[in-house]
Amino acid sequence: MKIRVILFFFLILYKTLNAQSNIDSAKSIIYSSQKIESSYIQTCFYISEKYMDLFQYDSAQIWLSRIKETLPTKEKSRSNYFLLSRQAEIYYYNNLLQLGLQESKQSLEMAKALSDSLLIADSYNFLGLFSVGLDSIKQSIPLFLEGLRYIKQPPYPDEYLELTLPHHLYGNLAKAYQKLKMYDSSLHYINLSLKFAKQINHKRGIALAYIGLAEGYYEINQIDSAIINYQKGDKLGKNYHFFDLKLLCLGGLAKCKYAKGNKISMQVDLKNGFLLLKKQSNINRFYTLLFLNIAIDLLKKINDKENLLQALEIKSKVENSIINESNKQLRFIVEAGLMNEKRLISLQIVEAQRKQELANTRLILAIVFIIILIISFLVYRYYQNQILTVSKVRNIISQDLHDEVGASLSSLQIFSAVAEQLMNSNPSKALEMIQKIKNQSNEIMETMSDIVWSMKSNETGNLTLETKIKNYAVSILQEKNIRFSFLIQPEAEISLCSMKARRNILLIIRELLNNAIKYSMASNIIVNIFLEDRNWVMEIKDDGIGFANNKSNISGNGLSNVKNRCKELNGTYSFETTNGTHYLFIFPLQVISDSGW
Repeated sequence: MKIRVILFFFLILYKTLNAQSNIDSAKSIIYSSQKIESSYIQTCFYISEKYMDLFQYDSAQIWLSRIKETLPTKEKSRSNYFLLSRQAEIYYYNNLLQLGLQESKQSLEMAKALSDSLLIADSYNFLGLFSVGLDSIKQSIPLFLEGLRYIKQPPYPDEYLELTLPHHLYGNLAKAYQKLKMYDSSLHYINLSLKFAKQINHKRGIALAYIGLAEGYYEINQIDSAIINYQKGDKLGKNYHFFDLKLLCLGGLAKCKYAKGNKISMQVDLKNGFLLLKKQSNINRFYTLLFLNIAIDLLKKINDKENLLQALEIKSKVENSIINESNKQLRFIVEAGLMNEKRLISLQIVEAQRKQELANTRLILAIVFIIILIISFLVYRYYQNQILTVSKVRNIISQDLHDEVGASLSSLQIFSAVAEQLMNSNPSKALEMIQKIKNQSNEIMETMSDIVWSMKSNETGNLTLETKIKNYAVSILQEKNIRFSFLIQPEAEISLCSMKARRNILLIIRELLNNAIKYSMASNIIVNIFLEDRNWVMEIKDDGIGFANNKSNISGNGLSNVKNRCKELNGTYSFETTNGTHYLFIFPLQVISDSGW
């Protein structure tokens, strides 16, 4: 009993000390005591929550694991509820949304079994947050509204840990409506959030409500109202050291100043934001990225290259740290889960000695749970690989822009400089340079159009290969009086999904059409595309004079580029020049229809 009193006394005392000091003091009590009933568990919860306040989720997981070792499994109790909800919170901040959703569903079942309205409201809030994170925003709204049926204002009984408050639910509901662009509803609920936060003088809740109001007013173009609310949030952030919220307000003020045309004041706000990031290195990284995204967008608009580069470098470091920390914490969470399952299995083995008939069933349940953890980990790695794939696509686009557009832009610069010099001394030559600039600009526009087209999915409503080629052919064949026919089997068009294939096929056809115009003296050109034996087949014919099959002509007609593009798609390529020129390309359908790069 004495140990319980001491523990409870220290738990009250901790609220007046800083977080790290609280943790150290609580640990000293834990290490000097035994695992006794609720006091030990409450202290472990307290330490776990303080680590979460410091964004050290791996350390928080350690103390949740200690609680798991102490609590009876599957017992319907508040302690087990808070264990589930805190585990869900760790999953939320590590972006393990599916795992967190499952944990929240379990916590809701337990809250209902306990008939505890505060815990039920808390569960619905978490379910709503995970639904928003999983892009099921419309599903989140009834969850938040259901939570509001059970919620009430503090004070709450002492045995409860930190819970969802009414202004949390109203604020989250407002954000959901804002994501759906239902701004009237969003402003209505954020005003209610502000009202309830003020009732209990919850300073952070008040500041967040002002920020929510500012964002809503900005979306409906009431910039002055947005600025007023951002300034209110900024003042609270400064007075109460909510540095993450102050950072959000500085970003919001900057975009409002830009909207009003006050670029100098905008730059001051951005500068203050970067200074805050420099001074406060432990600001919530999610809010840091929100500020950096606003800053990057604004710096691009005003063409501030120096500060834009700085912002991009900071964003890259933050994203890398998030990925590294997320991987580290994910490994720890999975290991902790596996260790806990090992403990459960050991308990089951001991129990099996007394009740042999139950051992097999419990062991199977434990193995199934481990498999779920492993599958969840693999799903997470899959999405990480998807992110890497997107990064690879971006690099390829960057390389295409550098290789195909960069040189043309350099030529434009040279032509424009020459035209400027000759404008007075040789006007006819200057006009010739201007014509070259016009032609080069058209080529750049066509190249950019090709790159954009190749990156789009092959869905109904998008520009098809047939339309793309016909548009191009009309522009180059009309003046040559060459008749053009393009036939593509619908199944072949639909199967052209690979971005790499779309790009290369387009450029092959364009290359050969240009060759035909320059060298073939043809009157007719036919392009025929169809599927045959799991292959994607393309024929290109003309009735021109053909050309000699030798290396110099192949090089001169750009066929080496065609050969390389064909090779990149694992295809075969042949041609003959009897009675005109006939090209035959055969590509594996799997390569053509691959939805990735």
